[in-house]
Amino acid sequence: MPMRALLAILAAPLLLVGCAQQPVRKATPAVWVVRDADTVLYLTGTVHLLPDDIDWRNGPIVAAMADAQELITELSPAELDRVAQVAPSYFTGPNSIAPVDRFDPALRGEFLKLAADELPDMSDAANLDDWALALMLARSVATGAGLDGSAGMDNGLIAAFADAGKLRRGMESAADQFAQFDAIPPGEQRIMLNRLMQDIAAGTADDRLLETIEVWRRGDVEGLAAIVARDAKIAPATNKLMLVDRNRRWTEWIIQRMRKPGRTLVAVGAAHLAGPESLPAILATRGLVPQRLN
Repeated sequence: MPMRALLAILAAPLLLVGCAQQPVRKATPAVWVVRDADTVLYLTGTVHLLPDDIDWRNGPIVAAMADAQELITELSPAELDRVAQVAPSYFTGPNSIAPVDRFDPALRGEFLKLAADELPDMSDAANLDDWALALMLARSVATGAGLDGSAGMDNGLIAAFADAGKLRRGMESAADQFAQFDAIPPGEQRIMLNRLMQDIAAGTADDRLLETIEVWRRGDVEGLAAIVARDAKIAPATNKLMLVDRNRRWTEWIIQRMRKPGRTLVAVGAAHLAGPESLPAILATRGLVPQRLN
């Protein structure tokens, strides 16, 4: 059943493809700091899914982790645990349409082949929203690229702060995140679904994922900004909902946090920290100018 399959996708880490040992590749995630008289707030960008050959514990992030008294991620550990419980009420929409009919005619054969080879039973998927179907396709791509949720930087940070007995909180709820997906205009959902299928058919979907990981690994914020800008041209409403609007809300959260003493590490998806409407850029307009540490 697609609903059970989607819940499994959300609740379980991705499985790694292959078991061969790979040389470790070092990553130096970009880190910023905002300071006042009694408050230090570090900002870093994460990648939620990574191959297991990447070591991101290098550069300023190491000192930031040691210095911070608390970790703030998009979702707290408690909200992460609620994802599978909250998700079902958001997956489906009012319209019923067979999954294959959502694709451009030239892509339908490619989708049917992928569904037969790699996707779970699609027999009752007619009421799934396009974004939920896209999530299933993205899972297939990520698995094929050897990406693992348990190797993601978010999970690593949460585990490290738990081991150190430090506080871990979030800025959103699971319901908040699903509501943002649900608010994407149906036309853009369909565009993005077909764009993903085009990349899969062309054999370039892996390349797009790995390109993002590579620019993040180098701390290349300009390169990441170029990727964000490219995607924003394809789906401007989605960019506003999923990146810009959230950056503005998180800016208000950070402003409130800076009014209290202490040392905090804020870790959010790396795309939120790149470009002219990034979290650092919006903070600067409010008088809190983040200083890049690397």
